[in-house]
Amino acid sequence: MEKTERDQYVAIVRSTPDRLKAALAGVPKKLLTWRPAPGKWSIHEVVCHMRDAERLGYLHRYTEILAKDNPTFPDVDGDALALERQYRRLNLREVLRDWRAARKESLAIVKKVKTDQWLRVGTHELAGPMSLEAILQRQALGNDEAHLAQIGDIKKRWEILSRLQETPKLLVALLRGMSDEALRRKLAPEKWSMLEIACHLRDVEEFFVERYGKIANHDRPQLRMINQDDLAAKLRYNQDDLALVLKQFQGLRAESVAILGALAAQSWQRVGVHPKRGDVSIAWTAEHQVEHDANHLGQIRALREQFAGS
Repeated sequence: MEKTERDQYVAIVRSTPDRLKAALAGVPKKLLTWRPAPGKWSIHEVVCHMRDAERLGYLHRYTEILAKDNPTFPDVDGDALALERQYRRLNLREVLRDWRAARKESLAIVKKVKTDQWLRVGTHELAGPMSLEAILQRQALGNDEAHLAQIGDIKKRWEILSRLQETPKLLVALLRGMSDEALRRKLAPEKWSMLEIACHLRDVEEFFVERYGKIANHDRPQLRMINQDDLAAKLRYNQDDLALVLKQFQGLRAESVAILGALAAQSWQRVGVHPKRGDVSIAWTAEHQVEHDANHLGQIRALREQFAGS
């Protein structure tokens, strides 16, 4: 490994404390302890794992490999430690303090490593022989970069699911107090009324539920489309009952959120084939759904302001 490459890995390891601090800044306690899927770690648990990986893994390996000839490194079983040490019950502030102290020790050792020492070798009980520079690379990429990305993914998934769960409440709030006439009024024959937009959100939700289910359970399934204007005319959206529409939308949205909440992180990258867009992942579809909500809520908000008092 060239010195410039090693320096890049050292820079990553050195920058991680600041990047982790930034990643955790302003994160509410509820999100810190939220698990993105059944059996998956929360941000709190990820940080606890980083602390133990630092002390029992990297710091131990750096110390051993420089002091002994070809030492043996035990595997750090993250899942076993999470259970044995009851990560969910640990004080996160204390865990972070201990992790930072351990990282400081690791960096102090790395800083003093001489050029010829980077090739010293130890043997991991599962991964086999690894040099000091290979351990550094593993710490920078397999640990620091991977776990910071994991925390970012959890935060993003939380935001998506939170916004999807919030939409039915926002829709109810926007339509509350509007007269029946205002709910069904159109600005032009080709434009939708507030009621029709609500009906559209309900029926499109069925497609999101269908797509999530297909993509999650089949390899690159074909996804279908609808002509939304034809459907609105066929189902006579503007003659529908608002209370029933809202109830149906709430039920369907709960299904969408339940499916997404049960999927492992890697499953969010599964794809289906859209007739126009080609390959689309579950992650992309969920983000598109959030944007779709925001667009139609904005339309209703604008109509409400225009028809205020009607």
